[in-house]
Amino acid sequence: MKIIKCGDLGFKCNFMAAGNELEEVENAMFDHIEKDHREELQNMSEDDIHHLKHRVSTLLGRSCGCGAL
Repeated sequence: MKIIKCGDLGFKCNFMAAGNELEEVENAMFDHIEKDHREELQNMSEDDIHHLKHRVSTLLGRSCGCGAL
């Protein structure tokens, strides 16, 4: 099980994306960010967005699979 929270990425939000497949969880998180954090996303540079996506991948890949980091 893979889990990531918006708070892990610096957003003030209680959303949590969870699933068994890395791609599924990444997509759920990116969909949420694009929908609910559109304003913050629009204020980010392309470089900031790239780092955000990298942070999601890193946090999900670094865990043992239990969801705890």
